Amino acid sequence: MQPRLSQLTIYPIKSTAPLHLSRCAVTDTGLAFDRQFVVCDSSGKFLTARTQPNLLKVQATLLLDRLIISAPESKPLTLKYTSMESHYDSINVWKDQIDAVYCGEAAERWISHFLQQSCKLYFFGSQSNRPVAENPENQVAFADGYPLLLISQASLSELNQRCKSTVAMDQMRPNLVVENTLPYAEDSWKRIRIGTVEFKVAKPCGRCILTTTDPYTLERNPDREPLSILKKYRKGSDGEAHFGQNLITLNQGIISQGDKVEILEICEPEIYPTA
Repeated sequence: MQPRLSQLTIYPIKSTAPLHLSRCAVTDTGLAFDRQFVVCDSSGKFLTARTQPNLLKVQATLLLDRLIISAPESKPLTLKYTSMESHYDSINVWKDQIDAVYCGEAAERWISHFLQQSCKLYFFGSQSNRPVAENPENQVAFADGYPLLLISQASLSELNQRCKSTVAMDQMRPNLVVENTLPYAEDSWKRIRIGTVEFKVAKPCGRCILTTTDPYTLERNPDREPLSILKKYRKGSDGEAHFGQNLITLNQGIISQGDKVEILEICEPEIYPTA
């Protein structure tokens, strides 16, 4: 079977609804416009759907010269890129302190009203800097730690055979979904090429409580699935439940849905305890 890219997804504002694409540019920080915006509280600390599940209702639409932010029962907000202020504030994403562009009072009012708390919207600008911890020559915007997340469709199908409730791919929040593989084939990939773009497979992705939130109803799974199941058979040496692989870009280019995925280099996969 020839592995192929079956789904291509970005999340323009961190922790908000997915935007599925047919093709996308790959930049130094991953897919173009993926998690280039982030919501922060009044102290400059980033907010996610882990504690603010309503963020999953927010849809960001990208146009050539503007960003449109919408949500149920809210009037859409249009932000022209040229109108964003050049003012940088210092914000915090996990342990990283990042200088980010303040997106203006209109965005601040909209997001504060929607979340019912004081917060601001920020953009990863040209002066922003956030090296990948284990690969400081690479940059990551506001994703948790790595530019991209890849999951195979077969891995999700295998996980669903173990869970009482169905887990949607959107629940796992990947950027790249690959079809025509065996379950967890991605565990042994070290370097791959999609279209003309090469990627380094950095490390397995440790999963969090957000995976237990239904992306459509926002309800938390009462059995904490799939996280509770992953911890039984995919618990890594770092103590985290692994699902999917974090990637780093090695060059820039365009990738498209349907592109073949070439495995250029493999490695020994992590060995997990038998369930």
